[in-house]
Amino acid sequence: MELKKKVMVVNVALMLFLMGLLSASVDAHGFDPSSFIPEIFPNDDANYYVKSTTKACCDKCFCTKSIPPLCRCADVGKTCHLACKHCFCTRSEPPKCHCADITNFCYEPCHHSFETEPEALKE
Repeated sequence: MELKKKVMVVNVALMLFLMGLLSASVDAHGFDPSSFIPEIFPNDDANYYVKSTTKACCDKCFCTKSIPPLCRCADVGKTCHLACKHCFCTRSEPPKCHCADITNFCYEPCHHSFETEPEALKE
């Protein structure tokens, strides 16, 4: 009888551990692209693959026509912007993250700084 109790306790502990492991979410807020070795990126530009987390921006923003509008950013990347409160990421490698926040405005586009660069730097 004592052995059955021990086995039951071990089974319950294992089940709780597995449930906790499977319900863990991926937190992409603390991602710092500068902490990676730049050589792992094939095109030598880490910003090509990772959206900056230093400011909130969005390239694909969709809003309702209501007043006030309900806006959502549809960008998908390895991280969410720093102002995102509800970031959801896949567990794939690399992760695909999107921000599920609903705001009443669109953030400024992420690519705006590249449009003003001189042609010689756009290679």
